[in-house]
Amino acid sequence: MHIRRTVLVLLFIITGLLSLNSFTIKTKLAAAAADEEGRVLFLRHCTVCHLAPDPAGLTREIWAKHVLPIMAARMGIIYPNYDPLRGLSDEERAIVKKHNIIPEEPVCNEADWAKIRDYIIGNAPDSVAIDENRFSRNSPLTQFVRQDVQVDDQTPSLITGLEYDNTTRTLWIGNFYNQVLNWQYGKGVTKTIKSQSPVVDFNFYKNNTYFTQIGKLYPTELSTGSYAQLADTGATSLLTQLHRPVCTEINDLNNDGVPEIVVCNFGNKTGGLSLYKKNKSGKYIEDVLLPLPGAIKCYIKDMDGDGKKDIVAMFSQGDESVYIFYQKDNLNFKAKRVLRFPPDYGTTDMVLVDYNNDGLTDIVTVHGDNADYSNILKAYHGIRLHINQGADVFKEKFFYPIYGVTRVLAEDFDKDGDIDFVATSFFPEFGKLVDESFIYLENINKDQFTFKAYIQKSDVPIKTLTLEKADVDGDGDMDIITGNFAQSPGPAPAALDEKWKSAKYGLSIFYNQLYQPKK
Repeated sequence: MHIRRTVLVLLFIITGLLSLNSFTIKTKLAAAAADEEGRVLFLRHCTVCHLAPDPAGLTREIWAKHVLPIMAARMGIIYPNYDPLRGLSDEERAIVKKHNIIPEEPVCNEADWAKIRDYIIGNAPDSVAIDENRFSRNSPLTQFVRQDVQVDDQTPSLITGLEYDNTTRTLWIGNFYNQVLNWQYGKGVTKTIKSQSPVVDFNFYKNNTYFTQIGKLYPTELSTGSYAQLADTGATSLLTQLHRPVCTEINDLNNDGVPEIVVCNFGNKTGGLSLYKKNKSGKYIEDVLLPLPGAIKCYIKDMDGDGKKDIVAMFSQGDESVYIFYQKDNLNFKAKRVLRFPPDYGTTDMVLVDYNNDGLTDIVTVHGDNADYSNILKAYHGIRLHINQGADVFKEKFFYPIYGVTRVLAEDFDKDGDIDFVATSFFPEFGKLVDESFIYLENINKDQFTFKAYIQKSDVPIKTLTLEKADVDGDGDMDIITGNFAQSPGPAPAALDEKWKSAKYGLSIFYNQLYQPKK
């Protein structure tokens, strides 16, 4: 009797365990199925506008509080007590409505949105740890010596544009206070010019100087920017009502003796890349090459060797991409997207260089903008080198991680026959890595993509939106110029923020010590 009772108890326990195990398996399978369904919906809807980000790239809190509400709004689902157009004027709201940025009707039902949301939140981490390996990776910077230069009495210093004219050996400086300054080595500021709005880019074409005036520096849907040619009596506008232009190129694209103008209208929620060409009456007419916001950088270059000038342009808002606009015949272009990045990469800059000397143009991109919805450290921020394989294929061959990196230069700074990099970060880690706001990467082995990093420890780290290279002192090597922009769109340590804002200098020039200035 006792044995029978024991057997029955054991059978009951085993049955219970089997049932529990079966329930656990079924629960896990159901969860996996739900996760997969959410993933499929996520990819289906999110890749309509951009490359899908990795949910693990942001924390759960960032997703829930900042990214998902705006993401839902772009799909026509408005969270309670959330205004996706907060801060926009009635005029700007009308522009957004006209372009159907926020759909009138949801493109996704509430049930599917819940599955997308649960998939993202379920695969996002609670926190992101700092990469402590970076604490010991940098050597002291010795090839360059920093010199801070005061250029005006404006406080805080807010330099918005830098460009060096090698012909006149003049540095052109634009600032937030609607001023353009000319500065020369050994002389200082030689001229001050009033601008209509902050100048963010300069062009020098056939002995003429041109200003890109952004209009409103901070995000807006209003088209108050302009492009002007400098004259003896001031600047004459060639183009007006530009939508936050940030980069411009002027060039005779079809070799008919009349220059065209290519404008990166960064905009905000709307924007685009435009080609302006003169009609028979001499008036510039706009041809929108791609109506995509975030156009931030462009170059004119024959990319396919057919003798025609093409346009290479970077877009950094939403659908972060690099396009080549191939000129097929007289000012007719065919667009080809050659690089694409997830929207949380924060793409900010691009340079073209033949890194491996094979006759093909390679592309260096920088990713580190942290001013929007997700201000956290991102391991995927950094410099990427994409080697041209031919046939519109660019392969990433080198990645160097830098938190918040925003600008890059590519140059043989040490004159040893290979390409080095200089980069600046506007959103660095503000603790032990704050001096990575300026970093020099010396190329040690170009075939193995091996670089050695150098930084300068400083009481007041570099704070810049601008980065320029030039042989400032005329000694035969390339120096580096940054413009102090003492404004932080995101959180920054109060003591450090005060140092930036009270700094009297506008420029920080890193003089290359490879050669010495001529006496």
